[in-house]
Formats: sequence, structure tokens, C-alpha cells
Amino acid sequence: MGEPPAKPARRAPSTFKQTDVSRAIAAAQARGLAISRVEIDPRSAKIVLVVKGDDDTETRTNPFDDAPLPDEPARRTRKTK
Repeated sequence: MGEPPAKPARRAPSTFKQTDVSRAIAAAQARGLAISRVEIDPRSAKIVLVVKGDDDTETRTNPFDDAPLPDEPARRTRKTK
């Protein structure tokens, strides 16, 4: 008769659902907020809505933009044969 068919691999249960994200967006828009970006951390199910005109988004910069650069001749180079 043969072997029974292999069971498909199961996914891990999701920590958030699309309806959670939709409700958060709808609630923010109902308050008159203009959303510029949605960030989701799938491990902790944390949903972050970034709003246009928020003070944090306008002043946020990358710390590496102003970091000092090493001198070019002082950089190490990889030795090749």
C-alpha cells in the first residue's frame, strides 16, 4: 500500500494580524493624523505608526552621516597573492 503522505510543515502562529494593523491605521486617520510609514516588529508584535510632521521624524538623522572618516592612506588593505 505504500507510505502515508508526508505532513506539510506548520508555520509558527502569528503574533499580529493584518486586522490589527488596519485598525491602528484607521484609528490614527480618524484622529486626523497623516501616516507616513508603518513599522512592525514581528517578534514582539509591536506596531509603530510614523506620522507626517512629527518632530522626531524631522530631526532624526543617521549618526554615521557626521562621523569622522579615517584617513585614506591609513586604511588597511587586504593582502592578495
